[in-house]
Amino acid sequence: MMDHSFLCVLGLFLLRTSIDANAEEDEAKVTLTADSSIIPEGGSVTLTCSLKVPARFTYELYRNNHVKLSEKPGGVFKISEGGKYTCRGFRRIRRYFYTSFSNTVFVQQTVSNRVTVTLQPSWTLIYRGETITARCEIQEGGGTQWTYEWRTTRLNRPPSSREHWISRVTDSGDYSCRGRRDEFYLTQWSDVVSVTVSASKPRASLAADSSILPAGGSVTLTCSVDHSADWKFNWFRDGSVYPAAQLRNNNEPGGVIRVSQRDLYRCRGGRGEPVFYTEDSHDVTIAEPLSMKPTVVLQPSWTLIYRGETITARCEIQEGGGTQWTYEWRPTRLNRPPSSREHRISRVTDSGDYSCRGRRDDFYLTQWSDVVSVTVSASKPRARLAADSSILPAGGSVTLTCSVNHSADWKFNWFRDGSVYPAAQLRNNNEPGGVIRVSQGGLYRCRGGRGEPVFYTEDSHDVTIEGTISMKPTVVLQPSWTLIYRGETITARCEIQEGGGTQWTYEWRPTRLNRPPSSREHRISRVTDSGDYSCRGRRDEFYLTQWSDVVSVTVSASKPRASLAADSSILPAGGSVTLTCSVNHSADWKFNWFRDGSVYPAAQLRNNNEPGGVIRVSQGGLYRCRGGRGEPVFYTEDSHDVTIEGTISMKPTVVLQPSWTLIYRGETITARCEIQEGGGTQWTYEWRPTRLNRPPSSREHWIIRVTDSGDYSCRGRRDEFYLTQWSDVVSVTVSDKPRPVLSVSPSWLSPGSSVTLRCEIKPPSAGWRFYWYKAVPDLLNNRYSYDLLPGSTAGTEDDSYIIHGQTHTAGYVCRAERVDRVYSSDHSKPTFVWSEDVHPAASLTVNPDRVQHFTSESVSLNCGGNSAEWRVMRFTETHHLSRCSSWGRMTGSSCNMNMNHSGVYWCESGSGEFSNTVNITVQNDDDGVILVSPVHPVTEGASVSLSCRLREQNTLSSVSFYHNDKLLQHDGREELNISAVSQSDEGFYKCQHAGKTSQQSWMSVTAVSRPESSSFPVLLMVGSVIGIILLIFLLLLCLCKRSKDLCCIRWIQSQSSSQSSSSHPGVNQNETNQYSSPLHDADESRDGTYSLIELKHFGKKRRHHEPEESCVYSEVKTGTAESTPVYADINHENKGKAKRKNKKSTPVYANINHENKGKGKRKNKKSTPVYADINHENKGKGKRKNKKSTPVYAEINHENKGKAKRKNKRKWSPAAGDAAVYSEVGLGAALDNNAAM
Repeated sequence: MMDHSFLCVLGLFLLRTSIDANAEEDEAKVTLTADSSIIPEGGSVTLTCSLKVPARFTYELYRNNHVKLSEKPGGVFKISEGGKYTCRGFRRIRRYFYTSFSNTVFVQQTVSNRVTVTLQPSWTLIYRGETITARCEIQEGGGTQWTYEWRTTRLNRPPSSREHWISRVTDSGDYSCRGRRDEFYLTQWSDVVSVTVSASKPRASLAADSSILPAGGSVTLTCSVDHSADWKFNWFRDGSVYPAAQLRNNNEPGGVIRVSQRDLYRCRGGRGEPVFYTEDSHDVTIAEPLSMKPTVVLQPSWTLIYRGETITARCEIQEGGGTQWTYEWRPTRLNRPPSSREHRISRVTDSGDYSCRGRRDDFYLTQWSDVVSVTVSASKPRARLAADSSILPAGGSVTLTCSVNHSADWKFNWFRDGSVYPAAQLRNNNEPGGVIRVSQGGLYRCRGGRGEPVFYTEDSHDVTIEGTISMKPTVVLQPSWTLIYRGETITARCEIQEGGGTQWTYEWRPTRLNRPPSSREHRISRVTDSGDYSCRGRRDEFYLTQWSDVVSVTVSASKPRASLAADSSILPAGGSVTLTCSVNHSADWKFNWFRDGSVYPAAQLRNNNEPGGVIRVSQGGLYRCRGGRGEPVFYTEDSHDVTIEGTISMKPTVVLQPSWTLIYRGETITARCEIQEGGGTQWTYEWRPTRLNRPPSSREHWIIRVTDSGDYSCRGRRDEFYLTQWSDVVSVTVSDKPRPVLSVSPSWLSPGSSVTLRCEIKPPSAGWRFYWYKAVPDLLNNRYSYDLLPGSTAGTEDDSYIIHGQTHTAGYVCRAERVDRVYSSDHSKPTFVWSEDVHPAASLTVNPDRVQHFTSESVSLNCGGNSAEWRVMRFTETHHLSRCSSWGRMTGSSCNMNMNHSGVYWCESGSGEFSNTVNITVQNDDDGVILVSPVHPVTEGASVSLSCRLREQNTLSSVSFYHNDKLLQHDGREELNISAVSQSDEGFYKCQHAGKTSQQSWMSVTAVSRPESSSFPVLLMVGSVIGIILLIFLLLLCLCKRSKDLCCIRWIQSQSSSQSSSSHPGVNQNETNQYSSPLHDADESRDGTYSLIELKHFGKKRRHHEPEESCVYSEVKTGTAESTPVYADINHENKGKAKRKNKKSTPVYANINHENKGKGKRKNKKSTPVYADINHENKGKGKRKNKKSTPVYAEINHENKGKAKRKNKRKWSPAAGDAAVYSEVGLGAALDNNAAM
């Protein structure tokens, strides 16, 4: 028992061990897979070795009979060689455990040898009976042992073959091949070559360029086999039968011969070895021409016949004699043997173009005849009957014409039938002309017939001929309204005068009314009944009256609205207004009138059913009307209300608060409608412009926006129907915030000259006070700060400001404030006055040192002076102000740029200084020339050289130089050299070379001061001025003596000294801003010095003059030089008895020339005038009020002939010529010129 149990346990253990081993063996089964079975050229293939339970296994890869290549834990291998591959896995826990080997994977490798399929012969189309060879060619194969694989696969039967024969129809297909070496190496597949083996033997094709031999010429024959090549051709000429054909030009390869004999020709092709022949071509006949030309004759000669008719076409050959002819026809279907001279044409399929020719002795042909076209129609024709009129005129006749379209030789049968066709009377039967005239009404028809036996057409359609009765009916409307409305009805009746007891039927237009039974009248009531109505009467079927005249009737879909109009909407005082009620385009209305002072249902009926449509009313109120007509009455819609308003004699006033008619954006005024003597009346208000009339009605409106500008008026309304008159119009303008525009004169400075600033408000308006600022560069904030100018703290009433002794470049700004209220404009843009003189604290130099430059040329602008910070500014001819960083590169004190704009350039320092200015001109033409001239003024006595250059050439010869547009030098020299520059050399220069002219540039000359002789001219000038003033005083004393007055002379300062030193509330001492500024003037005015002298006269006698008197000038000149005139403005105050009111005095000018005869002489120089303003004040018994005195000017010319010289410069400026600036102070009552003298 114990042994038995042991055996059972041992058996169970062995069974368990066997089961575990089998399970482990199943889990350790390895699989090898490849992502491709072929390695591409230069590429690789990935092999993957895997287990069902892959944990902790490493894999080994083997190639070709278990040659181990590598081992990897992941089981993924990349291979680049063909071969037979297997793998296995292993792991070690207590001992090494190896799996069995995997399945085998075959991988083939692609080699680079090129493979080509070649055909021998190279025919891709062959025929059953021909054979070609397809060979697989491997390039650079060397002595390698290749086996070959083909597509199509049927060729791959062992043993492997390099070439195959193609000869059977089943061999047709696409051929390609590749080579295999050492089992695992393959080439790529060759390109495909398509081969077709045709089952049918080909037939040669023979073509002739003509079938007729020209006289003495030849014909070209071409033999070919379609879609194949390499054929040689056999040619045959046979004059009678094919088997006896003579071999001609056999085996000609070209396929083309020329023949010059008439005969029967054929050909065939052959190729290959042994020769494969095509079928013989069809015969081609080459014939000689005859000069005869046949004619196709039709019998009868009808080119259009119908099914059932027959004609014969015959081929006629003239001058044929007894010749035996055969005939050839077109169309070719007629050429069935035996040859026939004529053909019968009767069927529809016989339609076509017919021509023929004759053949004699087989190879002689006539020409083709002209074509004759014949049409056989399938349908039987219908005769066409037409009448020149369907109405018989009284006592006249109608012409009937019967025809059959597009055919001839018809005879016609005519029929007249007054009732039914079988009873028709045969009339004028078989008339050939097709035309008859009839004078009776009736029903007519016709038919045509021709040929033998006769072929008849279908009968024509019936034509009705009707007799005319001279009566003309009339369409009568009852009521006679041509415009009615939906809901109204009228009757249209056909009236025939003198109809007696005749029985009439009626015919209407529009034809929709002609429904049986015939009716004499019709009711019109629907919208669709609108239209033109006319009628006629019919008697005894074929007799008609004329048509009546047309009557147009319109039925409107919409109910009409009465229209109410008043000749005025305002009742005149004690008068009346005419109201007119109407309904457009219709008549016979009676009208109802209504007046309703409140709501329509309570309206009072007034003058009801007045037919005239016009009433007069004398009360205000709301009026309306309506119309009615017909039985029962049809009413229109009520008219729109018309308001009649009474007039109140009051006239309102539009009052502005404040009373400003010009305001600016940001300000507000109120417009109020004031009605005087209104008492406690309750008013509503109506305004113009109407946009103000938004409910609720308002007595006043704010005016604040620019769009509020306009004309304002108002009126009042009381008790709805009573109105005041319109007020007078008050015009209000709301303007955008004004911006002042600052101008300077002059804009280019002469040293020490005065500068006049003028501030102009845009748009122009009065009532401003002006503030004046100097622009100071602020480099830190990249802008300008503004400093008030002296005497500008409280502003000036005058819009101009004079700056004396300006020597260097500077910028200015102005601002304006309203005098009547607190309102300020913006600051103007900075405007600059420029100077070429170098400032010791700031200077600008240019490299290259010349005024003119080419576009994109590299230029350096360098700033120098007492500052570490600089910026370079530019002002262009287009009035654009910008800094260097916008168009160049600022590095320290230098601005480097590629020149692109003409303009004025200057430096600004961090300490607020302006440098001298440089005017630079740009030449935009790359092929143009420029003038090389100095940028800065040339010192008098120094030397200077000017030259002309191109962009790529520095010096030019044969150059012409011009000074102020006058030719200065033209002698072939390259430069214009001035050894000692004088004032006369100052001006505009330009050069010219090879027909190209440079732009002009200004060259300034700086005078050299001479201290040793400067005191004498000054003393002489001062003495001269004092002497001349004494002469003026003596003259005035004489005048005072004559008038027994005492003359008092007092000098008045040329600018007002009454400016307050206290700061104005509207002025900010430290205001700053940054703007661009306008361009400077094109030419400069000369400097002026002004003084104001006030004279008081105490004479009694006065002489009366006109309000406007002319200026009187007194001018004294000494020497030849032109000195600087000085003008004195003298105020005369007249205290005499004579009174002159509202008179404007006339300025008197005295021009005094001072000649300085020092050692230095200056010729041809024009001096600068100095004016003194003389005010005449009359303090006599006679008083003159509201008078603006007229300044008297004395002009004093100073001529300096010493060494010291004064410059007179002209710069780039808008206008040439002298200009003087005058300042008047303390003008009293004007003294007339005679009294002053």
